[in-house]
Amino acid sequence: MLKRVRISLSLFPFTLLPFYFSPSTFISLVSPAPVHATNWNRYNVVFNSGIRNLNQGNYQKALEFFSKAIDIYKRDPAAFYNRGIANEELENYKEAIEDYKKSLTMDGLMYTANTHNNIGFSYLQLEDFDNALKHLNKAISIKSDDGSYYKNRGNVYLNQEKWEKALKDYETAKGKYLKSKENIDEYFYNDIGYIHFNLGSYQQAIDNYDKAIEINPDESIFYSDKGDALYELGDEDIACKNYIKASELGDKGTKNYLNSRDGKWCKK
Repeated sequence: MLKRVRISLSLFPFTLLPFYFSPSTFISLVSPAPVHATNWNRYNVVFNSGIRNLNQGNYQKALEFFSKAIDIYKRDPAAFYNRGIANEELENYKEAIEDYKKSLTMDGLMYTANTHNNIGFSYLQLEDFDNALKHLNKAISIKSDDGSYYKNRGNVYLNQEKWEKALKDYETAKGKYLKSKENIDEYFYNDIGYIHFNLGSYQQAIDNYDKAIEINPDESIFYSDKGDALYELGDEDIACKNYIKASELGDKGTKNYLNSRDGKWCKK
């Protein structure tokens, strides 16, 4: 089957301080320092409403509150940074980049590395790989102990089909995640498997696909990818079973393949 180059889900699309990693929970990077706003109390209420909605996953409302906060006072980098997060979650990547870059022009130096990581991630979603690498390299040069920075850069290399560089970054990210006792999700292992597949390391690819399946046995692409590796090793019977499983779980590409002339060798 033809492999699909894709931008995978990132374990941590952005990194916040203090370090609190949860895919569904967001907190402000910093509490807004006292500012000389025309109406500080109003600013504080609106900003905190944005944070509350960000934490609850109400990204459109969060964006609106941060925009109101910025209208009240335009010199707090945290408002631009957190509006960038809301825009990123809404897939408004160009707007997110603008907000993150705006926060960098202020006094947000304490989280410069995180901001460059977020900018790099947004450029990755736009498939602007050169700019993504520029900012991810900057993030790593500032703060080299964060696994998510390496993972995001590795994903850029994956999409550029620079397999050796991608593998090196994913393995570095894995080591840092394990050292800090952070959870590694199924898509991370599937990405490593995909990289090994393209390097011709089929058994290592299968080992990582199995880890992904162990975490989430209901994701169709894991079985399809594993089937590809098994097929390359000449184990067509088991490869076929994985293709069928992927099709049953709703993978349209695999289903179409099995129904095509090329896929008729695999019979239920």
